[in-house]
Amino acid sequence: MELLELRYFVQVADLGSFSKASVKLGITQPALSRQVQKLEHELRTSLFYRHGRGVSLTQQGRKLYDVVRHLLGALSEIKEEIQDQSERLTGSVTLGLPPSICATLGAPLARRFHENYPDATLRIHEVFSGTLLEWVEGGRLDLAVLYDARRGRSMLSSPLLVENLLLVQPAKDAVAGDDGPVEVETLGGLRFVLPGLENGLRRVVDAAVRRADIDLQVDMEIDSVTAIKQLVEEGMGSTILPFGAVHREVRQGRLIAREISSKDMHAMLVTATPLHQPVSKATRALLRLIHAEVAKCVANGVLKGKVVAPGSAGENSAP
Repeated sequence: MELLELRYFVQVADLGSFSKASVKLGITQPALSRQVQKLEHELRTSLFYRHGRGVSLTQQGRKLYDVVRHLLGALSEIKEEIQDQSERLTGSVTLGLPPSICATLGAPLARRFHENYPDATLRIHEVFSGTLLEWVEGGRLDLAVLYDARRGRSMLSSPLLVENLLLVQPAKDAVAGDDGPVEVETLGGLRFVLPGLENGLRRVVDAAVRRADIDLQVDMEIDSVTAIKQLVEEGMGSTILPFGAVHREVRQGRLIAREISSKDMHAMLVTATPLHQPVSKATRALLRLIHAEVAKCVANGVLKGKVVAPGSAGENSAP
């Protein structure tokens, strides 16, 4: 007995008609009849009574039907189980995020990845963009989100978000109505706490003020977004950060974040993968989650900027 013959037999029995079964199966009625007759010949018995209303099972046909129906159901279940297991992601993926966005994306990404892919493991490193770049090129990370990605032969990058950079100041010193946009020239009269020169965001800020012919007074260079925010809140100076890095403090009334009137005061967030390392299914799945989470954060006002749709820009792009 062949599996195809048994499937045809069950379909005829279920519909009680060779003509209806042939339509459902997409084969001609004579071809279907030949398959059933072949099965009957092998079993040396009639499986159906033929009558004017169609067909009905004989006693021997009912015995075969009960067994085959159960068998086909079991085969269908095991097929779905095997396909499901083969499609379920396994293994591990290592993601790098800069501190300015890790506080916004890190926990939601970890939660969604675990919910969607419970058999896979996600590791997240919070590191500044300069180090992330080195780690991606060295193959230490499977995927990274970083700023100011330079073109290189050791990594592939794709735009994710054009993020606005804002002037961040202590709320306690703000005057009523002092939360509106600020002219870029105003930055020259302020004292700043900024990340170090090797930081991706710092490079964007320095390039923007250089184009505006402004010298920033940088009193402290701190490679910690948490420490920078604390110092600004204490009145030790101002800083320039994306909104995602300070949205909680702004909503709590501890800091204010003001738009800067400069076409250059924005940074391109990109996703990056090692060029000479295969991109796993888990990495591709995580990449989709990152795009979805960034779009969600922009829609909710947690991030401020323009989302770049996946595939809308070429690889190896740089801000």
